[in-house]
Amino acid sequence: MTQFAAQATPAPDGTVTVTASGELDMTSAPELINVLREAIHRHGPSRVDLDLTGVTFMDSTGLQVLVAANTDVGGGLRITGTSPAVHRLLQLTGVLEEFGLSAERSP
Repeated sequence: MTQFAAQATPAPDGTVTVTASGELDMTSAPELINVLREAIHRHGPSRVDLDLTGVTFMDSTGLQVLVAANTDVGGGLRITGTSPAVHRLLQLTGVLEEFGLSAERSP
C-alpha cells in the first residue's frame, strides 16, 4: 500500500492547486476531503486544479470525492494530471469531460 498524501497550494490568480499521491480509497478519502474542504473554505477559489498524477490507485470512494468536490466549487474542479490507473477509471465511468480531460491521456 502506498501512503496517501494531499497538499493544497493557492495561486495568485485565485485558484488553488491540490496535489495528491498514493492510493485513494475508502481509508484515505477523508484526508483528500479535508484538504479540499479546507482549501475551499480558506481561499474561496474560483477553480480547484487537482493533480492526480501521483495517485497509483483510486476506487469508487475516490471518484465520489471528486464528484462531490466538483459540486462544492460549482463545477470548478479541473483535473490537471492523472496516472494511467486513474485516467482509466475516469474514462470507464464517463466523467473525463466533466473534469476537463480528454479521452487521450497526456504524459
